[in-house]
Amino acid sequence: MKLSIKLMVLMMVVFSNPISGSSDYLELGRSILSDMVEIESTADMGLSTEVSKLSKDILLKNGFDDADLKVVGPTDTSKGLYAIYKGESSKKPAIVMAHIDVVPAVKDSWDTDPFELVEIDGFLHGRGSSDNKGGAAALITTFIRLKEEGFVPKNDIIMLLTGDEETGMESIIYFRDNFESVRRSPFAFNSDGGYITGTMKNPRAFRLQSAEKVYMTVTMTTSNRGGHSSIPRPDNAIYDLADAIKKVENYKFPISLNETTRATLEFTLNDAQGNDRDEIIAILEGETESDFDIVNNNSEVNAMLRTTCVATKLSAGHAENALPVSATATVNCRVLPHENPEDVFSALQQLVGQNVTVSSVSNFQKSPVSPITPEIETIVGEAIHKVFPNLPLVPTMSTGATDALHLGVLVYLFMGPVR
Repeated sequence: MKLSIKLMVLMMVVFSNPISGSSDYLELGRSILSDMVEIESTADMGLSTEVSKLSKDILLKNGFDDADLKVVGPTDTSKGLYAIYKGESSKKPAIVMAHIDVVPAVKDSWDTDPFELVEIDGFLHGRGSSDNKGGAAALITTFIRLKEEGFVPKNDIIMLLTGDEETGMESIIYFRDNFESVRRSPFAFNSDGGYITGTMKNPRAFRLQSAEKVYMTVTMTTSNRGGHSSIPRPDNAIYDLADAIKKVENYKFPISLNETTRATLEFTLNDAQGNDRDEIIAILEGETESDFDIVNNNSEVNAMLRTTCVATKLSAGHAENALPVSATATVNCRVLPHENPEDVFSALQQLVGQNVTVSSVSNFQKSPVSPITPEIETIVGEAIHKVFPNLPLVPTMSTGATDALHLGVLVYLFMGPVR
């Protein structure tokens, strides 16, 4: 199983890099990706199922059995693909995964047709080419390559292509709940995260994603008896909500590290100088309440080191000549994986006070950090070093979210961006 997983990681890295030269498998992967990109698998178009059917047909034409390929899912339009590469044993299957749905594209903002794969300056452009049809195409290509080379892994390898990661994430839940083999897996590789820092010619590090923040949305609502706008009063639902939003804006959750973010900071320390270096050392040593410039002046660093909450939507009033009887703000939080979402919810309630109703939009889904064990480090490191010799492997945490959080097993991510 180790050799086959290493090969998959290698293919993912090669396929996500600038095109240099060609091979039969790279050309096959590019052809598969091109066909996938042409299918507009947004939530509005509802064509994820069509991408799954295409993926199944490609595998069928390349020697896979129909019994091992299932296009299934929670709805008719968001079906994914469950595919098994048979090994000597099915007791501890490894999972590799990607999502095949994409976010809508504003065509006027593109230089090319977003639903046509185009090469520009050695890079492939097209909606989903990186997030995450490129991952799906690489996995399918690797399945085909392993099959043609006659490789038999020690354990089954399960490929999951999910159909609604960008929206409801019900597809991965369907796989988890309906396939006992998925729940039996000890770990999964997800192609929807992780990246190379620096440039392809001069790479700095390979960031293996082993953690991601918990996605949590709440609403904050203020109420009022209303009245006519010709007789305004100091009490006003919109003003009360504005005060609550300002409290959210100004509040900072404490800096808190987990094993992944600590490793990221330790790597960053190697290049840091001056005040930045002193501040990183202070954070690593547990100073969390200081006014660190490296955090306050860098939104990405700030998001990596603490839970964040931000207002994203507003709704208020019912008529232009009436005092509002209610006002509501949507607040999206990204909770550190080692913190309790319920505690964050309680902190928000306490912050805005009793006159503001805080309600959860959805159930909180915890997402524990996946430890980078020596085995995982060897599997990924040896594959990466075939393309980028001696490149450091650095754990990283995504401030976004993927559907890996619903899988229920250890998950490691590499290759592309997240929503």
